[in-house]
Amino acid sequence: MIAKDTLRATLPADVRLPAGLPNGSAIQCIAFVSEKNSGQAVVLELPMPILRYAVSVKPDSNEQNTLQALTIPTNNHQDADLQLAARDWVAAGALENKSPLEMMTLQGSQVFWTVGRVAILAQGDRLEAVRLALIEAFWFESELCDIERTLGDAWPQMEADLPLAFAFNERALRKQPQLKKRFQQVLLIRARLARLGPHVHAPHLHPPTLASQVAERFRERSRMLHRHGFLEDQVDVFEKVYDSCGQRASDFVQSRTGHMLEWIIIILLLTQSLLWGFGLLTSMGK
Repeated sequence: MIAKDTLRATLPADVRLPAGLPNGSAIQCIAFVSEKNSGQAVVLELPMPILRYAVSVKPDSNEQNTLQALTIPTNNHQDADLQLAARDWVAAGALENKSPLEMMTLQGSQVFWTVGRVAILAQGDRLEAVRLALIEAFWFESELCDIERTLGDAWPQMEADLPLAFAFNERALRKQPQLKKRFQQVLLIRARLARLGPHVHAPHLHPPTLASQVAERFRERSRMLHRHGFLEDQVDVFEKVYDSCGQRASDFVQSRTGHMLEWIIIILLLTQSLLWGFGLLTSMGK
């Protein structure tokens, strides 16, 4: 965690710890990395088979896809001043990212969130569990967002490649390496979705805890289950198109190779016939 005085001295105004919060309130900046360094404090190791670590980083870190988490220990989550401070802090991030501000109230806790930012009001003994549950859920949601952006950007290229799924020619042969790379990228996205599946479709925990219910509510409000299904449908389309492109390219190369072999055999036979005829004429001349 980062002390209040340090935050106010080093962070930009929109991410400083709001004034008037109770003792123990803090902001933590989280980054998700595939390999942990000895100098990084690991906050959470994401469940298998997701090889990611949530690590604490400095507020001015250059890490991509970071999460800023404001935690406010309180026995009264309905305190209007605390709610306003937390909401305004999250709203600054929503305004910057042009994303909606969401909120939920559950079992004596209050959560405000937007893309890359979350504020939690809860009792001190329950605050850490809720924070860790939301860090994990945020990574799942951010991974879905990244896949959505990747596929959204790839649609025009896929539509341009679509004719090659029906017919392939000599001019298209130079595109074969690019088609192979795009097919590999589609398979990689398929693997990412497969890793997310068990967590996005996870059943409700019994007996429930505040942390599990917050994570479940977050998944529902973020429509993770439906978005995961929509992405799988989209990946099916991409996979079929590029699989057909690969098959057409393979058929064309095999056909061209077969034609070349046929011509080589014809040329060899003609050469052999000419040599035989020349030898026959030479022997008759003697």
